[in-house]
Amino acid sequence: MKYLFILLPVLCGLLMTGCEQELPLPGNNAIPREVVYSELVANNVPEVRVGKSKPVGPGINTGFELVENADVQLMDKNGQLLETLSYVRDSSNAVSLYRGKNSLDAGRNYKLQVMVPGMKTVSAMATIPPPFKVELLDTVRTLLNGRPVLRFHFTVSPIPGVKQYVVMEALKQSVTVDTSFTYQGVRYRKSENEDLYQIAKNLPGCNPKKDSIYMNDYLRIPCYTQDETADNNQIGGLNENYNSILFTQQGKPLTTNFYLNATALSSSPAEAIAPVGRVLVYVKSVSKEYYDFLLTYEKVKRNPGLNSLIQAIQLKSNTQGGLGIVGGSYQKLYSLYYDVL
Repeated sequence: MKYLFILLPVLCGLLMTGCEQELPLPGNNAIPREVVYSELVANNVPEVRVGKSKPVGPGINTGFELVENADVQLMDKNGQLLETLSYVRDSSNAVSLYRGKNSLDAGRNYKLQVMVPGMKTVSAMATIPPPFKVELLDTVRTLLNGRPVLRFHFTVSPIPGVKQYVVMEALKQSVTVDTSFTYQGVRYRKSENEDLYQIAKNLPGCNPKKDSIYMNDYLRIPCYTQDETADNNQIGGLNENYNSILFTQQGKPLTTNFYLNATALSSSPAEAIAPVGRVLVYVKSVSKEYYDFLLTYEKVKRNPGLNSLIQAIQLKSNTQGGLGIVGGSYQKLYSLYYDVL
C-alpha cells in the first residue's frame, strides 16, 4: 500500500525535473498498459491495486485510470484458484482496490492473475517468507546529525540456511475520533447520521461510545541509518533520509539502530507537518523480487537519469504482461501514539 503506483509518477518526474525551459511534449500513441501492485502480507487478506497507465502528452492527467471491471484471481503456485478478489469502492484510493477474504499463509508461494477486458492478462508469482524473530531492545529520543529523531534498537534473528531480505520503514496513519450509537439494533456512526443520533440519544439502548477510526490515509516518515552494512549505504550514503532501510541478512543476527524523523511523530496543525494519528513502524522480511523493487526505487529517487552522463535506472518488476510488482512480506508492526485523540 505504501508504494502505490510510483511507476508513472516517477516517469513523469523524469520528464519534468531539472528542466529550465518549458518544452512542449509531442503526441504519444503508446498503448495503455495494465498496472498491478500488491504486497501480499502473511496473516492479512490479499489486497491488489489495479490501474491503467497513460501516455505522457499535452493536457493529459498523469494519474492512473481506474479499473472497476478487472477479474483478479489468487492462486497457489500450481495455478489452482484459491479465491477471486472483490472490487472495493474507495474514493481515497487513486487506483482501484481489490480485496480477498482469506488470510495469507507465511512460507507459501502464490500466483496472482489480473484480467482487464481488452488488455493483456497480467500474472506474477510471489513468495511470502516464513516467520522470523525481531526483538526491540530500546527506544530513545535523540539527535542524529543535528536532527531530532526517535531511535529504535532492533535485533533481527536469522533463519538457518535462508537469506533474509529485511526492510524497515515507518508511516503516520491518520486517525479520527467518532461516536457510534445503536438505534433499533443497528450500530451507526454519528458523523454520518447526525439527525438519527439526535433521535436515538434519548432512547434506551443507544449506548453512545467514542471510537478511534483509522483512515486509509498515510504519510511516509523519513528514516535514517548509520549502519554501514545497510544496502542504503551503496545508494546515497548514511547521512540521507530514505523511505526504507534495507538489509540483506544471512546466517548472523542483525543488530542495528533505526532512526525516524521526530518532526512527523506528532501533529502540528499550525505547521501542517503531520496529521493527527498513530505512528506505524514496520520490520519486514520480504521476497527478493520485492526487495529489489524497493532498493531500485531508492536509487531512482536519487538518480533519475536526466543527466546524459548518467545511465537511467529501471525499476525492477516481476509482472508478466503489464507493469508493476507483486511482493511477499512477513512483518512485525509497532504502533505508537503521540497525539491526543
